[in-house]
Amino acid sequence: MTPETIIHAAPHGKKKLTLEDKLYLVKTKKDNISHITIEHKKCTRCQNKVCLRVCPANTYEERDGKIEAAYENCLECGSCKVACPEGAIKWENPRGGFGVTFLNG
Repeated sequence: MTPETIIHAAPHGKKKLTLEDKLYLVKTKKDNISHITIEHKKCTRCQNKVCLRVCPANTYEERDGKIEAAYENCLECGSCKVACPEGAIKWENPRGGFGVTFLNG
């Protein structure tokens, strides 16, 4: 089973949700100011581009040899900041009132 097809047992015969289905259900309030900044000079030294693979929401994309962040997609897990070997990703929590709304917190 691949990460794309991870599912949980659905109670009472309901449809099983894929990872993509679950990500679609995350509630967010979009801000017009990014909470992610990429230091491109540092980023160009990176050979593996880990950010393209580690983010569960596919926030990062390479365009014309440059890493771009679609901050609106961010799930605020911080994986990118931890995984970046060059320290090129500056990630902060979104401004108050914006970002992911967690059900229990």
